Amino acid sequence: MYRLIVIALIAVTLAACGRQPAVTTPAIPPAGSAVIASESRLIDRGHGAPAVGDPAPDFSYTLADGTTVRLSDLRGTPVVLNFWATWCLPCVEEMPLLQAAYDAAEGKLAVLGVNRNELPAAIARFTATTPVTFPLITNIGGDIGDRYAVNSLPVTYFIRRDGTIGARHIGALNERTLAEQLEALE
Repeated sequence: MYRLIVIALIAVTLAACGRQPAVTTPAIPPAGSAVIASESRLIDRGHGAPAVGDPAPDFSYTLADGTTVRLSDLRGTPVVLNFWATWCLPCVEEMPLLQAAYDAAEGKLAVLGVNRNELPAAIARFTATTPVTFPLITNIGGDIGDRYAVNSLPVTYFIRRDGTIGARHIGALNERTLAEQLEALE
C-alpha cells in the first residue's frame, strides 16, 4: 500500500510540472522587487531541439531599467539557463541551489531563470518568499522554452563560454549534479 501511495505522489508531482497553457496579459512587478525581466523575445527561430555542441538558441530579455540583454551578449561567461515556473515544486526547491552557485561564482557565472508562461506579478510574489538575485525572465508565450525543447519542468542547460551547449539536465538539480556540470563548463 505504501508503495502505491509513493507512486501516486510521484505521478502527481510529475504531472504538476507539465506544460501550462499560455497566458497573454503581461503585468509589471512592483518597484524594488527582484531582477525580473518582464519582456523577452526569441531571436533564433531555428527548428529542432538544440544538442550538446550546438550554439545556444539566442533570445533577448528586457530589464526594468529598459536595458535589453541577449543571451549572445554573455559569450565569454558560462551560463546556467534554467526553465522553471512558480507552481513547479522541484523548480522552487532548486532555486536556492542556483542562487548559491551564482553567489559563489562572484560574477564569473551567469544564471538565467526563464519562467514558463507566467505573468511578472506571479514571479514577483515568488521572489517575496524566495530571494533570487539573478535575472528571472518572463516568457509568457513560452516560445523560448519551445525552442529549447522544454516539455516538462525544470530543465537546465549549461552553456559554455563560446555560446555552445555543454549539457542539458532534465528534472531538479541536486548539489552534486550542479557542481559536476559547472566544473565541466570550466
